[in-house]
Amino acid sequence: MSKSWLSEATNLQLPSAAQSTKQYISQWIHNKRFLRLVAASFTFLVIGLLYYNTLTGTVPALVPSSSIITPPAPAASAAPAAPPVPAGPKYAFATLLSPNYLKDVDQTDIASDEYFLSTRVLNYQLRASNHTKYADSNVPFLVMCPPNVAQNKRDILAAEGATIVPVPHIMADWIKVPLPTWVEMLDKLLLWSYTDYEKILYLDADVYLVESLNGIFEDAAAQDHEVSVEKTHENDVGKLPKEYTLAGVVDGGSGSRENPMSANYMNAGFFLISPDKMLYDHLMAFVDRPDSFSVSMMEQNLINDVFKQDGPMPWKKMDPKWDTSCPEPEDVKKGYKTIHSKLWKVKASPCDIDPVIGRMWYKTLGHMESHYAQIPLR
Repeated sequence: MSKSWLSEATNLQLPSAAQSTKQYISQWIHNKRFLRLVAASFTFLVIGLLYYNTLTGTVPALVPSSSIITPPAPAASAAPAAPPVPAGPKYAFATLLSPNYLKDVDQTDIASDEYFLSTRVLNYQLRASNHTKYADSNVPFLVMCPPNVAQNKRDILAAEGATIVPVPHIMADWIKVPLPTWVEMLDKLLLWSYTDYEKILYLDADVYLVESLNGIFEDAAAQDHEVSVEKTHENDVGKLPKEYTLAGVVDGGSGSRENPMSANYMNAGFFLISPDKMLYDHLMAFVDRPDSFSVSMMEQNLINDVFKQDGPMPWKKMDPKWDTSCPEPEDVKKGYKTIHSKLWKVKASPCDIDPVIGRMWYKTLGHMESHYAQIPLR
């Protein structure tokens, strides 16, 4: 048995050095391929997690939290100088909401603020009413809010779809305001500074829509017109642009459309402009210069002076159908698009309100309150 063992041991063939080296290299290559496979798999896993992160905004578990740099929260900034502009046609409707003019009134009380309610009605008509809403829902309704307008009123209007635009108060020491309701009227001049918009239609808060305002931005008067530099007069201040846009309707302040204050005197409660920084500076130069215009009608006089008919930039008359004051029941049948009167009143300057027309406003107020029933009114 020991002989057999010795014989087997003698016949045993050990691998040579060359064979051992060859086996080692073969095994190393095999292991290297395995390592490559592992590395590739890990790489694909990481890439997949990173891609998932971009889709969901979550942080992959494989990324240590200490390596994630979180940017600091932005500091509170002041209200933007101009409202945001949506994509599409750069048009906008706008109004000015003043604080409640009644003495010793709680500014947060919405029930006693007639102009606030009327602003809500106007917003509803422009944006929500099936009968009067503007065809392009991307055209915003800008509500300019001076500093003293209560926050709860801003919140309600914003919740109902209006675009709230905080504005500074424009005033000069030399200006003596005739009526408490006119204190903020010069703030309208800020419209000319909103140059991100091509056209803005301004409506006073007491304008009531009878029909939709579709097509008003295409009115012939609401297009660009050349400035007649040769007609510049001594009261012009600063530089004038090459073109301008100001279209409006004649003011019926005398209480009669047939006998208005002047056939060339524009109502500053319904007008369409193309914002222009040069014109804004031009208008503000008059505000800064004492006695440069009559303040008896505040901004309306200033605008009519700068854009007077015999000046370099005469305002253009729009189709009369767009707006009328001192309404009568027949006006609805005649095709007027808007009525510019305080329809919630029976007695109102410059003319009394016909009860039939007044009921139209209250009916729309009821529709508006039902539409926004989820927002408390009182």
